[in-house]
Amino acid sequence: MAPPPIVSVFKFLQLNPSEGADRRNQKGGRRPPSTKVDVVADNGRRWIRINTIKNAGILAELREIDSYLTDSESDLDSDDPDYRPSLAQTEFDNSILQMGRVLIEAAKANPIEGVDGPEIPRVTLRLTRLDISPFRANGEPNDPRIAHTVQCLRDMDIDVELGERLESDIPIPTPLLNTPAPLPIKLQPTRQINLDLSVLVALVSDLTHSPLPSSVEEATARFLPPQRYREWKPQDRLAVDAPESIGGVSQDIVKHSRALTTHILQEMGKGLLQEIHDKLADLSGPVEFWTSEEARERCMRIVSRIGGEREVRRAEALFPIDPITTAEAETLFWQDSRYPRNFIPLLPVRLYPAPPLPPVEGTPKPHARLPRPMATEAAEITTPEMEMEMNLASRGDGDVHPTKINSRLSPHAVKSMLRGAELGWTTLTTTKSSVKALLREVKAARLAGRLVEDVEEDPRSAHDKAAAIWIVDPRNLQCFV
Repeated sequence: MAPPPIVSVFKFLQLNPSEGADRRNQKGGRRPPSTKVDVVADNGRRWIRINTIKNAGILAELREIDSYLTDSESDLDSDDPDYRPSLAQTEFDNSILQMGRVLIEAAKANPIEGVDGPEIPRVTLRLTRLDISPFRANGEPNDPRIAHTVQCLRDMDIDVELGERLESDIPIPTPLLNTPAPLPIKLQPTRQINLDLSVLVALVSDLTHSPLPSSVEEATARFLPPQRYREWKPQDRLAVDAPESIGGVSQDIVKHSRALTTHILQEMGKGLLQEIHDKLADLSGPVEFWTSEEARERCMRIVSRIGGEREVRRAEALFPIDPITTAEAETLFWQDSRYPRNFIPLLPVRLYPAPPLPPVEGTPKPHARLPRPMATEAAEITTPEMEMEMNLASRGDGDVHPTKINSRLSPHAVKSMLRGAELGWTTLTTTKSSVKALLREVKAARLAGRLVEDVEEDPRSAHDKAAAIWIVDPRNLQCFV
């Protein structure tokens, strides 16, 4: 049985991962050489490959090898002008041994992080239909080279398992026998909501507040690229390379136009503010929205540069330069919105101190289970050095090793999630890619043994939990529209 936990089933591992990354970056590049692993088990430490070749298959290969040997003995002398090189093997080999060598090569090229440094996965080759006993079932002797093949695999440090296991031989894991069916988990946001930069932008966007189109067609037409681009647009995209700008219309504007169309269609499905309103409806007690000084400054800078008039006004209502009352800020923020005033109790948005200052007074205990390891890993990758690497990786600059830092991690998103995890608050974000990338980093750290697992919780008390991260769809600023 494959040792748990199982990481993946039917996975292809590259023989040279760095070369594979280079080829992927080249358009039309050939696929890099790889080998199949049927089961990646034991948190990536064990690779299992299953092969169903029979004795007859190995014997057919051996007979072919014997024929080459016979031919080579009758070859002409090498001084003869008609001499051809022999196909006979100079050392014992067959397809099973070749498979074993490739698996060992791939394992060495794909080490996993261990407590004491890189760890090469162990390779198990299960030969389900191969018989290495001295005699076959009919009493005839087996070819000794079949057993020699298995011994050669073991000499390569491959764990060889023979035959198939009966279903009755497979033990049922103890937890499955004794653990009751888990209760459904109901996640709820905390009363303090941690807003990251992406959500601040979405909250002031005109897409979030403007009247909705009456149809999909109207939504599509609302953000069509300028006419001069549509007249130029080639019919065969593969045959014609688009220049950087067409009649003064940059490709960035075209991409932004498509993004706006996607976001307004999402808003038509369920509005961002409506989603927040519905999620907060079941909470008892007043809700508070918090953010960081850095997110506030970046939001104001972005909106002042590319935001529309109404978007700038909403941002200034969230973070007024001159002191104003909460009522005045609410009037400014909800003006021209399709939602009634105070549809969600957003104002005032409070600012928490940046780490490593003391935590905000009166905050709940940090989340258990997910956010503790998430906070640990986020803290490791938000050092100044790693932040610089993340910036380089996200821009595609510099010689950043692809496995050392994930290019989908944005520094400000990671820092927001870190602060939310430390405070025990729900972090509201639109950066789904950063969340997924951070969770992959947490998983890698756990596999490497860098994270201490939390004490097991009582499953009966785990049905009602505070959400660590709350992901919503993004809403861009309308900019040029």
